[in-house]
Amino acid sequence: MPVARAVAALVFAVGLGAAAPNEIIVGTHVDLSGPLAQEGVAVRNGLLTAFDEINAEGGISGRKLRLIVADNGYNARKGAAIVKTFVTRDHVLAVLCPVGTPPVAKSMPFVLNSGTLHLFPFASVDEVYVPMQPLEFVIDLPAAEQIAIGLRAILAQRGALKVGVLYRADTLGKAALKGAIQELARHRSRPVAAVSYQPGNLNFTAALQNLHDAGAELVVLGAVAQDAIVAMQQAAAQSWLPVFLCGSACYVPELPTLGERPVSGLYAVATTRIPYPDDRDRVIRDWVRRYERRFGTVASQQAFRAYLDARVFAEALRRAGSNPTPRRVARALELISPWVDPDYGGVPVVFSPRDHIGFRTGFLAQVRNGRWTTLTRGLGPRAHPH
Repeated sequence: MPVARAVAALVFAVGLGAAAPNEIIVGTHVDLSGPLAQEGVAVRNGLLTAFDEINAEGGISGRKLRLIVADNGYNARKGAAIVKTFVTRDHVLAVLCPVGTPPVAKSMPFVLNSGTLHLFPFASVDEVYVPMQPLEFVIDLPAAEQIAIGLRAILAQRGALKVGVLYRADTLGKAALKGAIQELARHRSRPVAAVSYQPGNLNFTAALQNLHDAGAELVVLGAVAQDAIVAMQQAAAQSWLPVFLCGSACYVPELPTLGERPVSGLYAVATTRIPYPDDRDRVIRDWVRRYERRFGTVASQQAFRAYLDARVFAEALRRAGSNPTPRRVARALELISPWVDPDYGGVPVVFSPRDHIGFRTGFLAQVRNGRWTTLTRGLGPRAHPH
C-alpha cells in the first residue's frame, strides 16, 4: 500500500478538512504501532484529555479545539506523509507533541517551511533545537543534555567510573552517545567502549560482553524503555551488574514492573515526574484517577507531560487573541515566560525571543523497590525545584 494511502487510513478525528469558523485544528503524529507505541498512546491520551477539558470550559475565545491524530509507526516516511496531509488538506494551525525521533526529523522541515507551528516534540533530533526556528518550540531537555547532566550527577556522587555506551543506531541513540562523550570530555576522559545496535535487534549478548571486557563500570543506554529492560535482563543473566543510566525515554511507570529485579538501580533523567496514584499532591492524584478511569491504563509521565504541554499551548492561544495565527502564537509563547501551570505547578517553562527551549534542567530518578524514586531537585544550568 502506498505510504500516502496507508497514512490516510491511520488518521482519525471528529471530522476532517479545513477548520470551521468556530474551531481550531491541531494535528499530532505519534507511534501507535511501533517500538514507542506505549509512549505514543500516552501522548495521544494526554492531549485528548487536555483538549476535552478546554472544550468543556468553552474552548479558546469561543472556538473549540479539534485534534487530528495519526499513527507514524516510528517510521520517517510515514511521518513526512502525515504532515503533508495535515498542512495541505487539514490546514492545521500547529503540529503538537509529535512522537518519535526519525518521523519528527523527517517531517519537521516541511511543517516549518509551510509556515505551520511545530510545538513540543517528543524526539531527540538535534535539528529540533539548533538552529532556533521562529515557529519551532521545544519544552523538554535535549537528549544529549539529559545524558550529560545525569552522568555528571552520578560521577559527582560515585567518583570516577569507567563509562561505556550501548546505543540504538538511530538519532536517539546517537544523541545519548554525544551527551556521554561531551560530559566525559569535561573530565578529560572518554568512553571505554561504545557499541551500537540496530533497532529491533534485542540480542545484546555480544554487545554487553564487549562493554564488560572493556571494563565499563557505568553503561549509558541510548535506548527506549523496551530495549533498556532487555539489555539489563541479559546483563543480569551474565551476572554483570554495572550502573545503568538512561534518558527520559526509559522513565515510564511500567519499566520497574516489566523489568522486575534486573532493572532495579537504573538511573534516568527526566523533567516531569511520573504521576503516581499515591502522589503527594492531591491535584495530581485526582488527575491520575480521572485518566486511568477514562483510558483503563496506567498514567505515565509522557501522558502527563503531553497534557501539560497542551495547556501551555492553550494559554498561548488565549494570549494570541481571537484570530490566532502561527506567528501570533509564537510571539505569545516567547512572552509567556516564566509560566507555571496554575493547577499543577512544576518546572517553570521559560521561552524568550532568543531561546525556544522551555526546560534547561531535569532531575535524576532511580528504580527502587519496584518504582521510580526522585533523587535530585534540579540538574543543569537553569535548575528549578520540580
